[in-house]
Amino acid sequence: MSCSNNIDYNLLSSILALVVAIIALFVGYRAIRYQIISLINAQLADKAKDCNTNLDSNNYGDAPKQLDKISGILSSIITAEELLNYQVNLKKNIFILHLDVQSLIDQFYLQLHTTIRLFLQKEKLEISDIDSSAENILVVLQVQYNKSQEFLSISIKKDNNKVFEQLHSFSLERNKKANV
Repeated sequence: MSCSNNIDYNLLSSILALVVAIIALFVGYRAIRYQIISLINAQLADKAKDCNTNLDSNNYGDAPKQLDKISGILSSIITAEELLNYQVNLKKNIFILHLDVQSLIDQFYLQLHTTIRLFLQKEKLEISDIDSSAENILVVLQVQYNKSQEFLSISIKKDNNKVFEQLHSFSLERNKKANV
């Protein structure tokens, strides 16, 4: 009985090349997915900054009452929603399959100043919330306010249920461990 060790090196190198190609494909897929998600996050972060710039720099604790400031906040939130919907619907491809859109909304919400978050947690926008008493302006702002609340509704519920405080306490503990 003779045992032959005839290894087909062409087959072996082909299999190895296939494995390397599959790994490269997977890494490329993950990199493109990460870039797309980073782009969406950057756009949402810019809109959150736009919202925050509408606060009075002398008094960050109070929601603005000026019509242009309130409208600026609400318009930026609506624009963030439209950008997110556009990006998600535009890129309905394999790169963002199973994208957790709510986590992107939560990140946007957390980037809003706490004064804006408290402002959005109100049941509805009242005439006393703005300096102008023109009813037609209130109607427009109420529509913008409702749309903003609808877009951020899950994030607002999480905030009311102190979910974000739990995440914050987790990050504080993690940072404490890292500094030890």
